[in-house]
Amino acid sequence: MEIHNIRPATGRNERAIFDVQLGPHLRLFSLTLKEGPDGKLRTFAPKAFGKHAASFHPELAQQITNAAVAALTGGAAHDRSAA
Repeated sequence: MEIHNIRPATGRNERAIFDVQLGPHLRLFSLTLKEGPDGKLRTFAPKAFGKHAASFHPELAQQITNAAVAALTGGAAHDRSAA
């Protein structure tokens, strides 16, 4: 798993917008890292026609979130073990 093109977001509870490469054959664009009311960070897919364009199993969502946080804070932007 690789995080690409991570950049700060402008929304009130949004922390970053980023792309994620999940293995050699799939890249998702413009995911949003958001902070919930409880302070936990979660990753959301972009919307198309008013609905989320994708959903993630909780384990995958947490892996994506962890990788995005690491990339945002200057840590490892790539997690080859999850690919």
